Amino acid sequence: MVSRTLQVAAAVAAACALTAGVAAQKAASTVAGKWTLSVNTPHGDTPMGLELRQDGRKISGTLATPHGEVRLEGELADGKLTLATTDSDSPQMTLNGALKDDGTMAGYLSSERGDMKWTAERRKEK
Repeated sequence: MVSRTLQVAAAVAAACALTAGVAAQKAASTVAGKWTLSVNTPHGDTPMGLELRQDGRKISGTLATPHGEVRLEGELADGKLTLATTDSDSPQMTLNGALKDDGTMAGYLSSERGDMKWTAERRKEK
């Protein structure tokens, strides 16, 4: 009887651990929300705001640059993020990056001014 009880308890514990692991993996694979982006420009690190929405692999949002806000669209696939500006009257740029294990993102912003490294952290909710 004790052996059977231990087997059931072990099975329940394993199922809980698996469920928690799947939930953590799902949370880690989402980029939806508000981010603080730092772009390493020729003039030094430039902070920008990034707000993203996610529908499966499809990503959309806005990038708040020192020169105004631009709309972005792209996708998140296998931890790799690809975004591009959608407004024809906005400066054309792409952001390529990856979601890191610690929940941050990093990559390159490419524009007519070249490629610049960027990093991003989720904004802390107040």
